[in-house]
Amino acid sequence: MTETKMNSAICETEQVHHVKTPYKRELVWRNIILMTILHLSALYGFYLAITAVQFKTIIFFNFIAFFSSFGIQCGAHRLWCHRTFKAKLPLQVILMVLQTMSLQNDIFEWSRDHRLHHKYSDTDADPHNSSRGFFFSHVGWLLCK
Repeated sequence: MTETKMNSAICETEQVHHVKTPYKRELVWRNIILMTILHLSALYGFYLAITAVQFKTIIFFNFIAFFSSFGIQCGAHRLWCHRTFKAKLPLQVILMVLQTMSLQNDIFEWSRDHRLHHKYSDTDADPHNSSRGFFFSHVGWLLCK
């Protein structure tokens, strides 16, 4: 085989390997069902907040919401994902409970996804790639693989 034929054969095989396969979206029905139940419950809770609950309940809800977001921001994000500080066991347990109350997956998945987001920001490997749209980068990435 001549050198030019070999080079053209190599180029043809390289072209085959660089063909981008179309993205196949696989829905995660468990997450779709859970998100639907969560948001319907939130709408019902909002209705109750307007019509039936006492002011003490609304204050308690805001207290819980504040501290569960603290579990995400300080626990899952800063402590376990970025490792920006060290915490002793009692604080770790408190942050674990608060992060669990936020209903944002477990600590391992949250940290893994966030690290991938920083490593592959705005590429196809980014779990919540913003170039795929606003809805996908905020909620849609949880509903499909």
